[in-house]
Amino acid sequence: MSDTEDQKPQRPHRGHRRSGRRHRRVGLWVLSSILTLSVLGGLLVMSLMGAQITAPDWLRTRIIERINQGSDRFSIKIGDVAVIIEKDFLPRLLLRNVALNDTSGNSILQLSDVETSVALQPLLRGQIQPTSILLSGAGVTLRRLENGRVTLVFNDMPSLAEGAVDYAALVRGVDGFLMRPQFADLNDVTIENLTVRYDDLRISRAWTVDGGHLGMMREGDDLQIRGNFTLLGARDYATSLEMNYSGRIGSLAAEMGVSFEDMPAREIAGQSPALVWLEALDAPMSGALRVSVDETGALGPLNATLQISEGVLQPTEATKPIPFTSVRSYFSYDPNTQTMQLDELSVDSKWGSAQAEGQAILLGVENGLPQELLGQIRVSKIKANPAGLYPQPIEIEAANMDVRLQFNPFALTVGEMSFTDQDSRFVVQGEARAKAGGWDLTVSGQMDAITRKRLMEIWPVGVEEKSRSWVAKNVYEANISNIQVAMRLLPNQIPDVLLGFDYKGLKTRFVKDVPPIEAAAGHASLYDNRFAITASSGYVAAAQGGRIDISGTSFIVPDVRIKRGPAHALLQTSSTITATLSLLDEKPFRFMQKADQPVTLASGRATMSGRLDFLLKPKLQTKEVAFDLDGTLKSVRSEILVPGRVLVASELSVSARNDLLRIGGEGRLGTVPVGGFWQSDLTPESGKPSQLKGWIELSERFTDEFGIGLPPGSISGVGRADITVDLAKGKPGKFTLSSDLAGVGLSLRQLGWSASRETKGILQAAGELGAPPVIDDIRLEAAGLIAHGSVSLREGGELERASFSEVKVGTWLDAPVDLIGRGAGLPPAVEVSGGRIDLRQTSLGGSGGGGQNKNGGPVSLALDSLQISDGIALTQFRANLDMSRGVAGNFTGQVNGGAAITGRVVPQDGRSAFQIKSSNAGGVMSSAGLLKQAREGKLDLVLTPAPEKGSYKGKLKIESLRIKDAPAMAALLNAISVVGILEQLRGSGLYFNRV
Repeated sequence: MSDTEDQKPQRPHRGHRRSGRRHRRVGLWVLSSILTLSVLGGLLVMSLMGAQITAPDWLRTRIIERINQGSDRFSIKIGDVAVIIEKDFLPRLLLRNVALNDTSGNSILQLSDVETSVALQPLLRGQIQPTSILLSGAGVTLRRLENGRVTLVFNDMPSLAEGAVDYAALVRGVDGFLMRPQFADLNDVTIENLTVRYDDLRISRAWTVDGGHLGMMREGDDLQIRGNFTLLGARDYATSLEMNYSGRIGSLAAEMGVSFEDMPAREIAGQSPALVWLEALDAPMSGALRVSVDETGALGPLNATLQISEGVLQPTEATKPIPFTSVRSYFSYDPNTQTMQLDELSVDSKWGSAQAEGQAILLGVENGLPQELLGQIRVSKIKANPAGLYPQPIEIEAANMDVRLQFNPFALTVGEMSFTDQDSRFVVQGEARAKAGGWDLTVSGQMDAITRKRLMEIWPVGVEEKSRSWVAKNVYEANISNIQVAMRLLPNQIPDVLLGFDYKGLKTRFVKDVPPIEAAAGHASLYDNRFAITASSGYVAAAQGGRIDISGTSFIVPDVRIKRGPAHALLQTSSTITATLSLLDEKPFRFMQKADQPVTLASGRATMSGRLDFLLKPKLQTKEVAFDLDGTLKSVRSEILVPGRVLVASELSVSARNDLLRIGGEGRLGTVPVGGFWQSDLTPESGKPSQLKGWIELSERFTDEFGIGLPPGSISGVGRADITVDLAKGKPGKFTLSSDLAGVGLSLRQLGWSASRETKGILQAAGELGAPPVIDDIRLEAAGLIAHGSVSLREGGELERASFSEVKVGTWLDAPVDLIGRGAGLPPAVEVSGGRIDLRQTSLGGSGGGGQNKNGGPVSLALDSLQISDGIALTQFRANLDMSRGVAGNFTGQVNGGAAITGRVVPQDGRSAFQIKSSNAGGVMSSAGLLKQAREGKLDLVLTPAPEKGSYKGKLKIESLRIKDAPAMAALLNAISVVGILEQLRGSGLYFNRV
């Protein structure tokens, strides 16, 4: 070779030094030396066209020496050198086992093959200009330092690791290489079987690709670089990478891109600030990244297209994975402003799908990677069907949200997410953190309104199924508003849920078979697994009696986690009594049926409060419902509680338990004041009748109300009697009554007996309150009177008969007495059948009998004995008296069981006048013990009232009297003064003008 030729290879070396001796561009020097060597070898073997000729050792040594003269920092070793002359006279130089070492002999780069082709025309002019270069078997390491800078490392040489690859310097170096005259015809540089190891010290990960292919093509000043690689890992799929570069020689402006297929999302997450969010995804991903560089070398926006296949969101091994089917994203990232423009983020999973768009800013960048992301996102086309729980996906129109995503540790904070759904607005705040034990989740939200129909559409089947099923079956209508919801989920713990909402227009059934609550409004809450709903207004339409106002009523489920668990209702009701009783008689209660009473038991208003405890289960049994109710009844009226009587009360108390229904207070039974309570034993096995127990007024209106049939004025004053009424099912009520008669005055004028109000006594009665009522037993003891008997009434309550088997008045009356009713407004008839009357202790008709007995009823006397005086009695005394205008009637009897007499009594001057006759005057005298010797004769005695009280004027006429002994006659005359004893011996005496 000539000097000129010898110097030609050195020009690039001198030019290289003048341009700064780019010692780090080792490949450029190596290629230049190789080209020089190829020219020398090509001239020697031109005659051997198409054959591969191996250069001898001396030539290989010469070539190595020539190449090494171009660098003072590196040396090259070559195993074999071969030259191939193609048929088109294009020579190719082939070098095998090429090693690049530093000055200490350490290996920097090893190549299995280096092959280059040179242009023939320049070669004929003595110029070496390669047209293509092929490198094979190269291995390099790219290392990203903690500060984010990337270095090119050859066999971990520290000297090369100190510097970082600078884009502008790299481009200028390549451009300077390609702009050299000797490379004017170089259009193709190819690297095959390239092995690249990529160490990312920033995220402590490393990757190795084998069999890579890298090609650079030049067309004029246009330069393109393409490459493809395959990445194998511990997964069941391989990752393929393709890269491309497009630029112009002499310009820093360029377009670069990387496309990949089946790249694990986490593998690429740390390579760009815009991709850090992918770290939480475990899924294969395909896509493309493109970036531009301007004339100054500044990076432009990164445009990304990502298609993520089926995988999970799982920031840590401890967090429960959230599966998805696919994710598609189109976004751009501006590194200058560190902002992201999200054109589309589409998520599809078995639970649903959605599409999002928005903007985000990356904050807290350290070593090239951000610490968090702040974004404003709009989500649309939302379709949700978690776990396939819905027959058709639920569609939500749109949502807007502010998010903060912290990358390490993972934490997603939603400052506010608002979405509209069928004219309703829902606002959600929340945070999801990946903790060592799992997810730490906090969510809260507010919604302005939702209908019952929409609630059931978005409430999936199988989620809180017991509550959902109950709502589906028992809530018919509802407009829900002011909804507040919150949830807190700590690792390895059951989530805490809080729910609150207002409602109106609610129609719901809280107990099966009970009429539903309608038009209800109020508030409901779910906290600490306790659900409570309170009605501020609403009603139940009872089967009878109208509406029941339930304002203030609450329904509570203490623990919604318990299957078929307990629940209770705190009742506040206001309605008619009939409506309340109608509700209590619905299934499963049947309280009124158990009490054998109709729901129309009483009219009036009822205000109730209390508690029902029951189980949330189908086919609820009566015994599974516990109730405790208390209330007030007002303006009460009942014609049923006491058959045949009207019970009225201004206010009564009522209580109901599982074993007892009780109504108590004061009122009037008819016109008679009463007090006490009615109660019914509700236990199925008791068989006890319901019972009315209390007191009733004793007064004249009592006898009038119950048709006792006593003459007017028989009772005066006011007292009380204790009364108990047993109301057996299907039978008349049985009653008992007792009183001490305090405050009650009694009078039986027909008997001349009375008891003052201050006098106490005993009144006892028992019977049936049928139609008509019956008094089976009555006993009266007061002021010397003892009466014991029974009373029967006609239909309508009029007296039929009061039969007293025993009537005692002091010592003057001891006889059975019957009072026989004669119809409405008429005093009863009196029948005395047997017994005795002692006129020594009283008077027949009283001292003023004619007036006192006025308007009385008929009296029939059939006495065993009517005692006139100490020695005179009328036996077999019979009398039929008319007491309507005084005392009038006829009577008969026997004097001391002997001679018979007849008589008549008539009213006169307000009193009574008597006429007594006998056809055996002597027998009368003899039987009376007045004149034993008297026989025969007629007796006619007339007694008329004298002016003096209790005195009578008398006229005795005896005819045809036969007297056998004169002394007896004298005795008779001497005894005339006692004739008046026929009526009343206690008078001042009878005066006879004539005997």
